[in-house]
Amino acid sequence: MKTKFKSYSKVNTDLKVMSYLRKIKKHKLNSNVVILKLSDDIYIQKSIKNNILYFDGRSKKKLIIQNDIIQKTIKFFDKKYSTKTSLLIKIMKFIPIGYGLGGGSSNASAVLKYLYELHSISDSNFDFDSHVIGSDVCLFKDLMPKKIDGIKSYEPLIKTSYRWRNIYLLLPSKKNPTNKIFSLLKSIPKNTFLPSENMSVNDLLLPAMYYNNEMKEIIIFLKKNYKLFLKYGMTGSGSGVFIIFRTNFHQRSFFNEFKSLFPLASIEKSEYFS
Repeated sequence: MKTKFKSYSKVNTDLKVMSYLRKIKKHKLNSNVVILKLSDDIYIQKSIKNNILYFDGRSKKKLIIQNDIIQKTIKFFDKKYSTKTSLLIKIMKFIPIGYGLGGGSSNASAVLKYLYELHSISDSNFDFDSHVIGSDVCLFKDLMPKKIDGIKSYEPLIKTSYRWRNIYLLLPSKKNPTNKIFSLLKSIPKNTFLPSENMSVNDLLLPAMYYNNEMKEIIIFLKKNYKLFLKYGMTGSGSGVFIIFRTNFHQRSFFNEFKSLFPLASIEKSEYFS
C-alpha cells in the first residue's frame, strides 16, 4: 500500500552569520525561517530492498541526485535503532533545487517521521536525530515559523494567529553553490551596497551578488521597485529571491517588466505560513 506525503519548502526571511565553528566545520547563524506551501510529493511503499527514485514533478523525467540525504536518513536510522528498512520511495520534485528552499532537508524530515511510525519508535528523538542528518532537517518538524542557529538549536516564533500569505520566488538561471558563497563572505566589503528599508538582512547577499551577476541585477531591479514590497530578499544561502507585495495593484506590470529584463529567470508563486 502506497503512502503519500507532502514535503514543504522554506525561506529564510533574514540571515546573520555569527561565527564559524572550526571543530564541526559549520557556520553559526541567527536566522528566521518560514515554511512555504510549495512542496514535493513523496510516495512510500514497502519493498524487498531500498530503492529511492527522484523525478521532476512537472516533466516526470528521472533526476540524478548527488549525496542523497534520504539514503543517509535511512542508514542513520537503521544503525541507531537496529532496524532493517526496505522501502521504495518516489520523490516528485516540485521544489526548485539549488535555490536555498530546503527541499532535500524537507524530504529527509518527511522520511524520518515515517520511519518512526513504521518501526513503532517514539518520535521524541526527532530534534536530536534531525540535526545529525542535517542542520535544516529540524525546520520541517511542523509548519511553525522558527528562529534557528544553523547548528542544533531552534525555537518556534510564537504569534497570536497564523495564516497562509502570498509570496513570490524569483529564480535566476545561474545557481549559487552554498560553499562558494560562504567562502566569499569575508572577502567582500560590506559597504558596497546599501539595502532599502524593507530588504531582508542577509549576510550572504553581497557574496551572492558578487558571484552571480544575474542575481545582482535582479536585486538592483527590486531595490528600484522597493515601494511595491512589504519585504524582499534572498531565500537563504542559494540564489533564490523572495518578494512579498504590499498590494496586488502593480503585480502584472512588475512581472511583465521583470520577464523582459530577465528572460532566463523563472517565477514561482506560493504561500508562506506566518
